[in-house]
Amino acid sequence: MHRYPGPGSPPPEDQRAAVLGEFGGLGFKVDGHTWAGRTWGYRGMVSVDKLTRQYVKLLRGVYQLNKSPGLSAAVYTQTTDVEYEGNGLLTYDREVIKMPVDIVAAANRGSFPPEPVVTVISPTAEKENVMWRYTTEKPADDWLKPEFSASEWKEGKAGFGTAGTPGAIVGTVWNSPDIWLRREFTTESSDFRDVGLLMHHDEDAEIYINGVLASRVRRFISAYEESEISADAVRALKKGRNVLAVHCHQTTGGQYIDVGILSYAPATVTK
Repeated sequence: MHRYPGPGSPPPEDQRAAVLGEFGGLGFKVDGHTWAGRTWGYRGMVSVDKLTRQYVKLLRGVYQLNKSPGLSAAVYTQTTDVEYEGNGLLTYDREVIKMPVDIVAAANRGSFPPEPVVTVISPTAEKENVMWRYTTEKPADDWLKPEFSASEWKEGKAGFGTAGTPGAIVGTVWNSPDIWLRREFTTESSDFRDVGLLMHHDEDAEIYINGVLASRVRRFISAYEESEISADAVRALKKGRNVLAVHCHQTTGGQYIDVGILSYAPATVTK
């Protein structure tokens, strides 16, 4: 099987090895070392630190799948960048190794650093009953701005979608082509150096923080996955009241949307 970013495992069989033929695809562009002016990856990373942390997390998942249900092999995408894909461990010209070699090598051998401390800034339906304002009718153009009033919108519990969509936790049925969501959250912190999105989308979605585009994703995923927040949206976060605004468009098959925000801090190592 293939799964991006993954990892995942086929069900065990008595006569065949379970192999994850492709996973990963973490994109990171190194200027001056690409074949094309624009590159892409299945998940774009904004810094070496975040790329490395996500790579280690993926490999940790691979080793967990080796223990159960019994994954035999996994193939990371990919060794080097190619023409338009910037998801290699090395750049297209093989001149730059994107991540610290010692950390990557250790993860490949199953040796991992302590996991970072994760704090939920804005929760998803995985852990809490989260309420959103929502509408399925196209709103005014300023619907994503912090000062917009969504008091006339309906109120519903996350997540939004249809039963049977893989990985969905449906709190409110959504079965129309489009949905717009807004919720307010507060934070006591003013330090947002390392934050990310946690979301499950089916299909295309746009996420805004305080009116600034945080992420634009296409197609669908079948589970909650972490994703990068744009640098501009990180700068838009502030102590006190914040607004998370989401638009999701669905065309065929299952449908679902739920979005949260996480903060990361280095693990405290005791000797």
